[in-house]
Amino acid sequence: MSNHSYPHDKCTFELLSAYLDGEVTAEQRQEVQELLSNNPEVQGLYRRLLYLRQEINNLPIPPSEYSAKELSDAVFAKVDQQNKQRKIWLWGGGAIAAVLLTTIGSIFNENRTPLLQFAQKNQPTSNNESLIIALNEPVIEMPVKTDNDALMIPLDHSLMEVIGNK
Repeated sequence: MSNHSYPHDKCTFELLSAYLDGEVTAEQRQEVQELLSNNPEVQGLYRRLLYLRQEINNLPIPPSEYSAKELSDAVFAKVDQQNKQRKIWLWGGGAIAAVLLTTIGSIFNENRTPLLQFAQKNQPTSNNESLIIALNEPVIEMPVKTDNDALMIPLDHSLMEVIGNK
């Protein structure tokens, strides 16, 4: 025991405690048995540790308020509840994120959304503005003109007036 860095009594106490718990090596077991046979102080400490161990083992175990089944059912119910809450937060957060991303994307989109077009449509317009529609086929048949027969449209007349007069 002299090769330990602890004081003699602390090291002895720890060694005896480990010996009682069956946590010593063969060399340490032999050292404890030599101490017990030769040292009356170690014998007294050993008897006190044995007595303390027996008393701890003889302590009454208080009855549980809940049976093992009730306790396990309550634990699993709590786990299930937390899983449900986690799923609700996950789905709700995902839905909110989707709405925010859609809103932000529609604001910065080059092809404006109907919401923004509706907001712009309700703004007052001047009488000079007109609606321009581009179609693949014209609404009315256009006469085919040759190079000799150019379509002359005076600046003070509309295209419809010129076509209607011909």
